[in-house]
This record gives sequence, C-alpha cells and structure tokens, in this order.
Amino acid sequence: MEQIVFLSEGRINILQDSAVRVLECKIAEKYRERAREIRRKNEWKNSGTGANFMGSSLFTGAFKDAPEIALKLPVTGVSRESDRLVYALNFETGGGLYYTHFTSEGQDTHIFVNTSTSFFELDVNSSGIIAVSCANSRVERHISLFNISENNFNGITDGECSDCNPKWSRKNENILYYDSAGIGYTNSGHFGGFGPRSVYRLNIKTGELDEILTGGEFEYVSPFEDEDGNLYFIRRPYKQAKVSISLFDFLTAPFKILRAIGGWFNFFSLRYTGEPLNTAGANPAKANQKSQQQIFIDGNLLEAEKNLKLNLAAGDKNPGYAPRNWELVKKSPGGEEKILQKSVISYCVTNNGIVYSNGKYIISENKAVKAHLATKLIYLE
Repeated sequence: MEQIVFLSEGRINILQDSAVRVLECKIAEKYRERAREIRRKNEWKNSGTGANFMGSSLFTGAFKDAPEIALKLPVTGVSRESDRLVYALNFETGGGLYYTHFTSEGQDTHIFVNTSTSFFELDVNSSGIIAVSCANSRVERHISLFNISENNFNGITDGECSDCNPKWSRKNENILYYDSAGIGYTNSGHFGGFGPRSVYRLNIKTGELDEILTGGEFEYVSPFEDEDGNLYFIRRPYKQAKVSISLFDFLTAPFKILRAIGGWFNFFSLRYTGEPLNTAGANPAKANQKSQQQIFIDGNLLEAEKNLKLNLAAGDKNPGYAPRNWELVKKSPGGEEKILQKSVISYCVTNNGIVYSNGKYIISENKAVKAHLATKLIYLE
C-alpha cells in the first residue's frame, strides 16, 4: 500500500489512501514547552514597568513575536532509514537530527545535536550514511555526512555557496547528487544574492566532483537518480535578485534597524513555516489575504493566487501555486530529456510512477489530494 511522507508548514505528514495524517515530533513538542516556559518567565521584561526598567520598551515592536519562532520549531528535512524516519529540527541556536517511527508510537530519539549548526534537507543511503545540508551562517550551506553506525560527522563541501537537496543515487550508493548556488557579496562584504542553482555529482569514494546541469536562463534543483540511471530534476527560470542602495536608504538606515530585526524574524518564520509572524498592517483581513497571495517555496517568493489562476486557465485539472515553468524533467542515461510534469515544487519516484506537489495538491497518476505547501516528498513503498 503506497505511502508518501512529506513536509507541510514545518510538520511531517503521511499520505496513504487519500488520507493525510500528521506525525507529531515529540522532540519538537518538548522544545516548544521549554520555549513557552521561558516566554512566561520573561514576559515581565517586555511589558509595563519591567520593560521600562530593563530598557527594552523600544525593542518591543521588533521582538514581541520573536518567541513564536521557537514555538513553531519547523522540521526542515526528512528521509527514511529502515522502518524509521530521520528528520532535521532546528531550535534557537542550532539544530539536530532525530529518529521517529512511522509504524508505531515509539519515542523519538536523537542522532546528532549541534548548538551552532542548523540542519536542512537530508537523505539516508542503504549503508546508514546521512547526507545533510548544514548551515553555520545565515546564507552559506554545505553538505555533511553522518555515519550512523560509527557516530562520525564530516563536512564534504565548502566555499561561498549554498549546497542543498542532497540525494544518494539509487544506482550507486557512493554517488551523491545535490544542487548548489554561488553566493555574491558586495564590496563592503554584505550578502548580495544567490547565483543560479546547478546540479553536482560527487563520488564520495574517489572525491570526483562533476557539475552536470548548469547554465543558460534556467536553474536546476532537487536531483534524483533511479536504479536504471535516469536522472530526475526540477528545471525553473532563474531570476537574479537586484541589490541596490539609494542615498535615501543610506541616510535613513539607522531608523530601519529595529524594523529590520523584526523583519528578519518574520522572514525566518515565513521561509520555514509558510506563516508570517506579523500582521502586516492594522487590518487582519488584509494581512491574511496578502499572506495567501504571496508565499515562500524553496526560497522563492511566489504570487500564489496569480499562479493558481494562470494554471487554471491553462487547463490544469488540479491547479497549484507553482508556476507552470517549474518543470519536472527526466534525463535518460543517453542524454535524452523529457518533461514529465509542469508546476512542480517537489516530487518522488515510486513503483507506480511519479508523485509530485504543486503547492496545493499532491498528485499521482490516479488521484490528487489537498496538501498545503507540501515539500520534501519521500516514498515509503
């Protein structure tokens, strides 16, 4: 009976026979309760005379919602290892890798925890080696390997880049695929934006690294090689971010610092849970409407309602939030490319074909099930 695991708004979900159930992460709930307790203890510092005494009243607007990030504690990566799931969970100052059981109600257990490292997309091969995208800074990410049996953790990529979506080849377990984008910095050393994402193939035994999909007006993400050597990936147009600073921005920069702090927390929440912390104005109805129209998917800000209408007009039976030019492509060992689906955010290859998410539905050959912002699809068989 086919089962699909996926992430939705920071939670693990399991799809089976058109029914979706949430798999609660007990470790996450433990951290949430700790965050609630800390918030209760610190409430006096952010309100009334306590705030004035602590000198924090000026920061209330920027920080008042910040603890909500700790309460959300989004799961950022998931993969299967035997009859268990391995998932990544990030907290205030770091993150960890954990086990949970999808067939029983057993306790979650930790695999590896680091107070200065955040963990994201991951995959486990048949030898029990976890490949995971890690971050020790706000923008750079690199791939690390964790050997479960040897309890050994090593970084295998570096540089000024963002390495994401590691995936072991199903044909050769020594081959690891991932996508990567170079990071640009301004002359003053500030973050300037990401370059287009390319797909790399790394042989962890020989150290041989090849850039296999790159260039042109597109970027390439989420590679997967099946047992027959077919390579699947998502191809989408690359939009270069424009970074410029006007004289007005420079002169008013000091007055924007507090707003920027609060905005960063809001961005973090929106990026990893799909929900903003602030209400973006005095009218909650308008704020809710905006949050539905603009969403973050894989680091891209999308006009969800606009894309939904365009996909419906194009004749999609189950239109989603992803643009139609986000295409799932299959490349044969001989180099022939075939577009399998359009409007694809995430996908997995099953024994019965392709299952993919368009942001609103998870779709297979025979059915479509509503799954809001479903990403990181995993086939359980």
